Amino acid sequence: MIASNVLAIALAVAGASAAPLTKRGSGGQATYYAAGLGACGWTNSGSDFIVAMNAPEWAGGSHCGQTVTITNNQNGNTQTAQVADLCPGCSWGSLDMSTGLFSALNNGNMDAGVFPISWTFGSGSSAQQSNQQQQKQQQEQPTSTYTPAATYTKTFEPSYTPTPSSVSWSAAAAPTVTTSYAPQPSSASTNAKTVVSTPDWWANVNNACGFVQDAASLPIAISASALLPADKLMSACGKWVQVKNNQNGKELSVQVVNFYEGDGQIALGEAYKRLANNYAAPEAIESITWGFIDGQGM
Repeated sequence: MIASNVLAIALAVAGASAAPLTKRGSGGQATYYAAGLGACGWTNSGSDFIVAMNAPEWAGGSHCGQTVTITNNQNGNTQTAQVADLCPGCSWGSLDMSTGLFSALNNGNMDAGVFPISWTFGSGSSAQQSNQQQQKQQQEQPTSTYTPAATYTKTFEPSYTPTPSSVSWSAAAAPTVTTSYAPQPSSASTNAKTVVSTPDWWANVNNACGFVQDAASLPIAISASALLPADKLMSACGKWVQVKNNQNGKELSVQVVNFYEGDGQIALGEAYKRLANNYAAPEAIESITWGFIDGQGM
């Protein structure tokens, strides 16, 4: 996860600890979604015990079919499940679950919507329960109209398209939209692992870095900050960044694909809408805290 005092409280609630990108055990938040045809290529129902993997740990789908053992950190319930899909909007360590699995882990309480988890790959038992067990749990499961705030099945066309202006020193195209930016850390904090910015909303963040981008990632563009000087921005290409909306606490793991001239500024496309309270008509996000996820040599 991100090394930051700002995120210490959020990480404690999620039951997670700082870890490099190669970690095979993890922790984050559990949410649920309507299972169907998943990114792994097969179709599941809500009664199947399956999960959608977060984008940073998706690894191009290499975990499809693998078993994970998941524990609800609030009540100690443990279940096994199978990786069958991906969740582009889920942050590092988090899993999106079928309704049956979410209910089994949370004693049938679907209204909670989210709870902290810890999990590892592998198990000594099957990833799915028997049909009889599944049907029993579905009968005991209360109905709920809850829908996760960030779901990758939504589509949205912005009401405007930012018009970029040329930036001679960078391959990035910066928008002409102006905005005020939140104060940056003082010069005494040049080694800080996070910075605070008021993000720009670009309709699209093009991949100007030239690397092969993971289809599951949410792209962003960054500028020079206390984290990285302007002459080192190219080294951020392809790196994973954790962003947090300081107003509502939503977090996402995103990937740097572009950079532009600025001072601590950050441009978000799809990630902006997912961090906002209203996906279809995002309100202005006052400030976000962001920094590079540990274990990437940044």
